[in-house]
Amino acid sequence: MMDELRRAFQIDRFANIRTYFITSRGSGSILLSPLFLANAILRLLLLRLLGRVDVVHINLSSFGSTYRKLILTRVARACRLPYVLHLHSGQFDQFWDSRKGMLKREIDLMFLRSQRVIVLGNYWKQVVSERIPQCSGKLVIVPNATRTANFKDLSVMDEGANILFLGRLGPEKGVPQLVKALAALGAKSGWRATLAGDGAVNDTRAAVEQAGLCGRIAVPGWVDSARVERLLRAANILVLPSLSENLPMSVIEALAHGVAVVCTPVGALPDIIEHERTGLIVKRGDVEGLSASLGRLIDDPDLRRRLGENGKALHRTQLDIEVCAERLVATWTASVHAGGR
Repeated sequence: MMDELRRAFQIDRFANIRTYFITSRGSGSILLSPLFLANAILRLLLLRLLGRVDVVHINLSSFGSTYRKLILTRVARACRLPYVLHLHSGQFDQFWDSRKGMLKREIDLMFLRSQRVIVLGNYWKQVVSERIPQCSGKLVIVPNATRTANFKDLSVMDEGANILFLGRLGPEKGVPQLVKALAALGAKSGWRATLAGDGAVNDTRAAVEQAGLCGRIAVPGWVDSARVERLLRAANILVLPSLSENLPMSVIEALAHGVAVVCTPVGALPDIIEHERTGLIVKRGDVEGLSASLGRLIDDPDLRRRLGENGKALHRTQLDIEVCAERLVATWTASVHAGGR
């Protein structure tokens, strides 16, 4: 998401906005995390001393992300810099409720002292407002976004069903239920599937083999962005039967590519996936319902095409990365004014 935004802010329409992207964690060993955090603090202090920063945008997830951001938000407050929290975690409600004592108070204070809190959908707006009612007036919904997809061969929608899962393989994403749902399709002809992602790769391959579906389902493991693009161009169904989510990028990428979506009504997904219009929604853990929905799409290319076209239209107007960037700029501007800078 941040890589998409970095590219978006380089186009001419945002020429008057200067953004600095600073990592507080890094992609390597967790042991190096304190070094990245120290570097982030030093860069923030330097930008403040040079007068080159007006507002700090802080991406927030659970556990280590929260603990690092508690430090960064204290630094921002000490520098009298307004900051915006951007909540990403799909399980932040559970994490927040499980914190106790001083840590819970510090998290609450971090939200209270923010100028704005960006959430990805109505469910997360409710999560924050129920726990910190004083934040209700500064909550802003800005859904995740991607670039509009490049050309896609529309004949893909009329070919045999090509089902794609993108995400971390394992129980939280509903992968065991998905394998069972695919097995329940029986001898239904004309479908194949790819379950791509890191996580429980070996367990998923074993489940596929046990179900006798090795000839139909590929489990390649983690794939890079170029491979993801190729998979999305070839797919005509994206399935994500998660037990919890915030607003998954795989669904937004599928909408951008005009791929029909099957998902569960978790997190902010009901804000963008309207049943029978921009996708099909099934209950969490409902293997029979998941299999039935996939079966409908396998048998009905017209339904796949209609859902894909509606999803692509939604993406164009609400989920394009430039639309997201405009909303962020408006939120930052309001935060600077509210902070008295």
